[in-house]
Amino acid sequence: MAMEPITLFARIKDLRGVARHLRGLAPDVQIDGPDDDWENATVSFGKGRNKQTLTVTYSADYHTPEEWATQMQGMRVYFSQFPETDRKRRVMQLTTTFRCSHGMLFEPDFDPEGDERLNVMFSIAELLDGVLFSPSSLRDAQGRILFSADPDEEDPEARWPKVAAEVSIERYEEIAEDDDDADPPAEPPDALRVLRRGLALTAVTTRAILEQDQGDAPAHEVYKDLLAWIAELDIDDEFEPEEWKVLQRPIGRLEPQMQINSTWRLEGLVVLAWAMGQFDLPPHDQLVEFNPLWSSFGLMDSQASRVLLARPVLRPRAEIEQLGKRLLAVHWRLRNFSLNGKVMDFGEFAKTCWFGPLDLRGLSLVKGDLAIGGKRIDKADPDAVATAHSAAQERHQAVNWLLEGPSRYSEASVAT
Repeated sequence: MAMEPITLFARIKDLRGVARHLRGLAPDVQIDGPDDDWENATVSFGKGRNKQTLTVTYSADYHTPEEWATQMQGMRVYFSQFPETDRKRRVMQLTTTFRCSHGMLFEPDFDPEGDERLNVMFSIAELLDGVLFSPSSLRDAQGRILFSADPDEEDPEARWPKVAAEVSIERYEEIAEDDDDADPPAEPPDALRVLRRGLALTAVTTRAILEQDQGDAPAHEVYKDLLAWIAELDIDDEFEPEEWKVLQRPIGRLEPQMQINSTWRLEGLVVLAWAMGQFDLPPHDQLVEFNPLWSSFGLMDSQASRVLLARPVLRPRAEIEQLGKRLLAVHWRLRNFSLNGKVMDFGEFAKTCWFGPLDLRGLSLVKGDLAIGGKRIDKADPDAVATAHSAAQERHQAVNWLLEGPSRYSEASVAT
């Protein structure tokens, strides 16, 4: 059975130091970039059939301020589900110190007893004053359990990092009732709000697609009609600031990244359309067809849109919650694969994982793992896997917004 994936989290970021450290530990070290800017550092032991490797990974995209904040909040939410023990609060505070993470990929899987690659991993954790995260526990730099889903497994000898907290965890806990300046707690949107958000995303995604036809005269006419449609529906207040910028850019003047980001919102829009009973959700490895999706919201047909606004209806919350579990499962598996590239028995994992059980009903599996385009994830076209990953994040964010809010759609959780 495959071992749990392991990720190192630390307050110290030192790519150069890790590279030097690895070269001092093993004669065979391959690093795919300069010492201060690499993504994969592989240490090899043995040769031929006896060869074993440990690849230490680093993703710059994972460490952007927005993505890092999202992942750390997701970690706190994840740990909040663990049993209440004396260590729980300390772990929550510890997460405020983390500034860096490294994936740990073992090929073949490590042997818990006497595998020299574990000593390499432990020494890196020691170097960075870090901890080792797996789905079931948080461990110190020697592999001893600091915090666990099973409190009986916690080791009293486990050593905490030197810095236990940087920010009071109160800022991440429930808002105090007497705090007049705090934002109100997030609440799920009602049916009318979901429909208005769907209309807004219909407009934003239409504007993004029009940019692809910027050289065609009809695109400019359609743009004028789009603005008129928005005005007739009186939904100006539904647009977020960045969305409004997209809508106000003349054809041919929309920045490429804004166009890309706005186009991807189609995959969240289809979840909203499904929630209102207007559209079927495509499989996890297929993108939605945008023209019929837009038609379901009455694009350019103010009368049809007003009919929807007059009687907005949402599916029962239980159905949305069920979808939420399935979209979490897809997003988690695709993100996990993007970090370690390893095959797993996803079907078995889904039954027993701490944050589950995950709902895999309706998902295509090949030999126990998620399938993309009819092939097991590791055999699928990498571009198709990357596309499915991006779609999964958008859909997961949409269903989380339906279930939890907050008021601003773009701030809904995408944590896995």
